[in-house]
Amino acid sequence: MKIKQIINFFAAGVLSAMVISGCATRQPPMYYWGEYEALIYNMYVEAGTAEADVQIEKLTADIDRAANAGKRVPPGVYAHLGFMYANKGNVNLAVEAFNQEKTLFPESAKFIDGMMERAFKGRKS
Repeated sequence: MKIKQIINFFAAGVLSAMVISGCATRQPPMYYWGEYEALIYNMYVEAGTAEADVQIEKLTADIDRAANAGKRVPPGVYAHLGFMYANKGNVNLAVEAFNQEKTLFPESAKFIDGMMERAFKGRKS
């Protein structure tokens, strides 16, 4: 009789776990990440595999996809885009992207200001 009680107890525990896990809801991701993480990886780990033009193209495509899906881009996307524009010498688009990062993530303003200063150091406006 004890074995039967143990088996019933174990079965009840498994069934309870299945019911509880079946009721759990998964939160959708807060941001649309697209290819951003892969670009960062390529930029720092596999240097030279993602030229600025390619990164600009992929980041702008991700931004468009996020907007079309009604999602937000993660922190850093516009800053990275601004940095790529600065590398290409396109100051106006770089400033626009950096400012968009500060608008979306105001807590990044001081960091972005420093990033802009470094990105444009030695360049004439």
